[in-house]
Order: sequence, then C-alpha cells, then structure tokens
Amino acid sequence: MPCGGPSRAARRREPKPRPPLSPEQAHVLVVEDDPNNRLVAVKLLKVAGVPPQNVIEIDGDAAAYLRARPPVKIDLVLLDLQLPGKDGYAILGELRADPELAGIPVVALTANVMRADIARAQAAGFDGFIGKPIDGRRFAEWIRRLLAGENVWTTIA
Repeated sequence: MPCGGPSRAARRREPKPRPPLSPEQAHVLVVEDDPNNRLVAVKLLKVAGVPPQNVIEIDGDAAAYLRARPPVKIDLVLLDLQLPGKDGYAILGELRADPELAGIPVVALTANVMRADIARAQAAGFDGFIGKPIDGRRFAEWIRRLLAGENVWTTIA
C-alpha cells in the first residue's frame, strides 16, 4: 500500500445490499439552500409517489441533521453540492465517515453538469447525480431506481 494510508477507492464505502423500497415507503431528505429549487424537488418527489410527510427539507448541513438522529430512518438524500458554509462534498465525506450514516444513499443535485463534475461526484462516492434543472419527465423513474438500489448518473435533458 502506498504511503499515506488507503487509497480513495479503498476508503469509499462498500455498498450494502438494501431491500428495494417503493416511493410510498421511502423517507427522503432534501438538502437545498435555494427555496425555489427545494420546492421543485419536493413537488417532484410527491409526483414520484413519496408522501409529503416522508419528505424532510433542510437548507444546510445534512451530516449534522442526521447525526442528531431524526425521528425517522432516512432512505435517500438528495444533496445540493453548492451549499453555503460547507459544500456537498464535505457533507458527503462526513456521512461516509460515520458508520451509522455511511450506508444511506446520497445523490448529488447540482447545476454543475459537465463531464468533469460527474466524474468528481463518482470519485467522491456519491450514489448518483441529478443535474439541474431537473427533468421532471424522468425524475420519478430515477427515484424508483435509486430506491431499488441502483445508481443513477444523469445530466440535464
């Protein structure tokens, strides 16, 4: 092994098999600082079949929220990459470093949709990538696939 510890790939979590969930069963955390983008994501989750009471919205640090042990088990996190104070990559790193939170699927939600942005998100250990503006025609399909344990890597339409 090279000096300096394990490689980035070795540090990344090994995906644990999860039982597939239907959108109706899922609890989704939406982490988005822009109120309009948050509203769009929440409405699209509702259209996808996620009950409104199962969608938790925050505009900041998802790792801090989840470490505080919310009253429900979160099944999926949609994480904006450009948050004030701490970006989505830093938050993902904290989630993956916490054994209690490392298995939660986290999807990057961003307007930065160049190939290099997608590659960076993959290398960081995200479970998927959804570009903004979100393609509302395909969003429900992506959510179903993510809840079934698939990774989804997409850009804008």
